[in-house]
Amino acid sequence: MPDFPHLLYSKSPDKIRGFKRRRGRDREKENQKQEPLPPLSQEKKRFLAARLDVYVSAAANRIKNKTLEVPSNIDLIQINFIVTFDLKLENYFLGKYNLSVIEKSNFNRNVLFRIGKGNEFKAFIKDVTAVSSLREGEDHRNQPYSRLALISDFYLLDSNGRKGVLSGQESFILTICDILENPEARLQLNFMTDYLNSKGVEIIGNQEAQNLLFLKKGFSGLDQILADNFDIVRLITSARVPLVKPGTVATPIRAYGFEAVIEEELPIVCVVDTGIQSSVDPLKKLLTGISSDHTGTAPFWDDSGHGTAVAGLIAFGTDFFNTWLREIPAKARLAVIKAIHQENDDLNIVALINDIQELHLRYGIRIFNISLNLPGSKPYNGPVGKFAYELDKLAYELDILIVNSVGNYSLDDMDYWVFDGSLDPVAHYPSFYYQTNPEIPGHSCEFTNLQEPAESMNNISVGALAGNFENGVTDGITPAREYPAYYSRKFHWDMSITINGSKLKKSQKNKHLVKPDLVFEGGDYLSQEAAMEVLTSPQDNSPYYGRLAGTSLSTPLVASLIAQLVKEYPTLKMTSIKALLINSAASPSGTNPPHFNSADGKKLYRKLTGFGRPNPDRLLEGNPDSITFVIEDSITFDDFYSFELNFPDWVLSTQNKIELRATLVYKFLPVPNNHLAYLPLHISFGIFKPVDVSILSKQDLENFRLRSGVSWAEDHFGVEDRIFSNVQMLSFPISSQHFDPDNPSVSIAMRCHGKSTIPDWASRHLQNEEHPFSLVISLREIPKTKGSNLSGSLYKDVMLLNGLQAIADLEAGSSLEAEN
Repeated sequence: MPDFPHLLYSKSPDKIRGFKRRRGRDREKENQKQEPLPPLSQEKKRFLAARLDVYVSAAANRIKNKTLEVPSNIDLIQINFIVTFDLKLENYFLGKYNLSVIEKSNFNRNVLFRIGKGNEFKAFIKDVTAVSSLREGEDHRNQPYSRLALISDFYLLDSNGRKGVLSGQESFILTICDILENPEARLQLNFMTDYLNSKGVEIIGNQEAQNLLFLKKGFSGLDQILADNFDIVRLITSARVPLVKPGTVATPIRAYGFEAVIEEELPIVCVVDTGIQSSVDPLKKLLTGISSDHTGTAPFWDDSGHGTAVAGLIAFGTDFFNTWLREIPAKARLAVIKAIHQENDDLNIVALINDIQELHLRYGIRIFNISLNLPGSKPYNGPVGKFAYELDKLAYELDILIVNSVGNYSLDDMDYWVFDGSLDPVAHYPSFYYQTNPEIPGHSCEFTNLQEPAESMNNISVGALAGNFENGVTDGITPAREYPAYYSRKFHWDMSITINGSKLKKSQKNKHLVKPDLVFEGGDYLSQEAAMEVLTSPQDNSPYYGRLAGTSLSTPLVASLIAQLVKEYPTLKMTSIKALLINSAASPSGTNPPHFNSADGKKLYRKLTGFGRPNPDRLLEGNPDSITFVIEDSITFDDFYSFELNFPDWVLSTQNKIELRATLVYKFLPVPNNHLAYLPLHISFGIFKPVDVSILSKQDLENFRLRSGVSWAEDHFGVEDRIFSNVQMLSFPISSQHFDPDNPSVSIAMRCHGKSTIPDWASRHLQNEEHPFSLVISLREIPKTKGSNLSGSLYKDVMLLNGLQAIADLEAGSSLEAEN
């Protein structure tokens, strides 16, 4: 047990129902209505008329081009708006035109509708014709069809719109539209199932997710047949996973050179990859025998070497790179889901989802490492994909944490850029990630966006730094080892882009929402020396050790840190483990990295590094002058909590400062097919002056702030338009002047709210369930000058004043109670 372990806050909060939601806001500005739109231009009228002609033609051709006798037709129409598609618009389009919403994307400005049976949709065609036929200068705003002026574009969802990234014909991931409650849709699904069975195509589904299928043993042209004939099909994509295999090392090595030291009760980490080679000596005793194989080969045979390299980094963490060590303490035992066998094999995400659930329920495994990604890049402002959505649901329902890589930019493409001479790596870092006006010739910065399922919000995604834990000059492609590696990928949201011709609102931006969550070393590219050394298996061309670079390596190193936290604090929930990990992170390149020193550069840096690099030195324990504690609790909708945090009296007179760092993590049940409400739950926190909860919840907070400009971690103003984040962080220093003169304490406030424009099932869950959260708070005494003395008692004093308890002591107490 550490000398200064992390602690648990066990006091119950003060609670009150309801709270003031307009605090600190200008009501006149809040209630100010948007300026009415001007009369439609002649150009816009001609455009709408042309789009109607295209739609009518496409609808007729879709029926004409069907090659199978599919029962019934279900027409789907995509309508893009210049404003957020809110509840009023939804009721209008349903009531007048019988258009039912299937999905909302692009900040809910793009909407996919199912066209209902009956004649109501003819009114839509009639009204589009009417609005596009208005005379020049004639005002549309006084007409019954005035809302159609909010349309930017519309078109039939045709075969092309149902195809995603397609790189093979053997296997497909098939997403079904969320309309299976409709009898006609169910008939189509049954017909499609019968057709696929008759053609020998294997269908793998999930009883809990009937709109997600994995198809095996496909044939040439199957994707076109599915897209042309089945209206229920929303998206067909390939499942091929690109991998980077370990390369040779320059100097032959005759043996692994170290042994694993294995303690009792190590946590198990499941490696979702190409298998683990069981003949690798350092890993032999760490293999649990728990496995699942999707490939028909063998889970403990790794022909690629990728899974073995990942497993080694999980098992030994950063100690693996200490070449002086002859004995390395193991960080985890290993289970394996062999999801693919070789590079470009197909990833069966349905079987993977089932296996993750099964391995947790049967063996209690809580950590899963997925250093694999689906092909393609997320488009700018693209919604959460189906794979990521299913992982979010798993992490909500189970006490697990899935660690995902953000994916790598294609090294083959990088070879082309560099060795062809088309790209100057020095000149184009970091603009390679983001340069839109103009773009680098022949290169789209969208291709540097993260890959699914890294956008999963209940889990953790990891990017890579260029370092490889070696001190020599590595001759890599990235300007500095502390920088995001050239191949690492960035968050795919771009709030500066206009959507359907108009900008997003300022209130829709969220500084906390970012992926990757964290970064860690993954090696660099361009030379063998710049890559990272990893374990390989004896039958490889380079036995014992190889070289590899990628987010595939930074991800298991973070998973190894998670395993160390779970080993030390096994009863903490995984939301608390995630919060501890993020709370320890900091910018890997300092506060002002030279290549990112502009305003836009700092935004890009955040999209590449998230909350930063976890600090292993602060991760597991504190010291006499620093303390970290965890609040694990749950809160219900519309509740307001207040936790009291007491400081020792000496903080009122010391010239030193106290750095306060707090990280909130909560998990949520996602709402699919709704970009703005995918995360419908809002929980936020703030650190305020010590005030009774009844006052704090009902009055403006201006007079209760500890520091000017520091209030709630996240605002919920404009709740329906705002996108929330389930990870939030506050960090600021406190000095004696911030406390009340005779009261060295603060109030930690929590509040819970959420969306209302969500399906009934989601609304019931939001308002009737308790929502668990984890809040991690770290306090650290900072000397005023280099020569200033520290108290040496912050840890002890804060622990005693607040009744904080060592987590291990609480575990022991629970065990004794259970025995009695």
